Amino acid sequence: MRAIGDSALPQARIIALANHKGGTAKTTTAVNLAACLAEQGRRVLLIDLDPQGSASSWLGVDGSLGIHAVLTEGASLESQIVETNGVAVIAASRRLAAAERVMAGELGAETLLRRKMAEAGLDGWHYILLDAPPAVGLLAINALAAATEALIPVEAHVLALSGVMQIMATIDLVRERFNPSLTLCGFVICRYDARTRHSIEVKESLAKRFAGKTLPILIRENVRLAEAPSFGRPIIAYSPRSTGAADYRALAAEIIGME
Repeated sequence: MRAIGDSALPQARIIALANHKGGTAKTTTAVNLAACLAEQGRRVLLIDLDPQGSASSWLGVDGSLGIHAVLTEGASLESQIVETNGVAVIAASRRLAAAERVMAGELGAETLLRRKMAEAGLDGWHYILLDAPPAVGLLAINALAAATEALIPVEAHVLALSGVMQIMATIDLVRERFNPSLTLCGFVICRYDARTRHSIEVKESLAKRFAGKTLPILIRENVRLAEAPSFGRPIIAYSPRSTGAADYRALAAEIIGME
């Protein structure tokens, strides 16, 4: 592990993991990227904004309060942080689904999370990962409005390409209305299987359409990745020598290389 001081990065990189299509390995990427960044000495905070609470359940964190209390009950972000598996987490649960209705009545609802993060003073973190829900709505908009970058996991299937255009349209909207400094960290292709034509076509199409923004790291289809949530551990803890662990370590190195 390579240790670095809290002052190495004067401002946290806030990365929203987003895709409006489900099944893209978005939460798998959020959890395992967080763990791999932490393994490299970075202080990482993972905020689960998905009402399904999959990231929270994976890491064994109770989401009965968590980000729901922050967005609807005035709780501070700091009060909801739980440390687990080397990563700090602010959890979500299905209660979060009702938060959008509460938030909708507030002035500036689209930037509520950003304001809460500003109040908290989160400069002590190197990375803040926001696991956005796979749907267009206030929670997804809040994630993108609060982020400095967007990382888009894309399933290696041809049908996933339509979801790419939808999330890019949302990113353009958020830039125009709420967060002009939002940048595209890149696309990461997940569930890649070089034996299938689908995987190859997705890789080639993304590389052609978004030259320079399709990351070279491929997250290969791996049974250990599918098993890890049942054991409540990131892939580097559950199966540290698996291809899934190798791929997410490579992704973390790629992200760190952008610093």
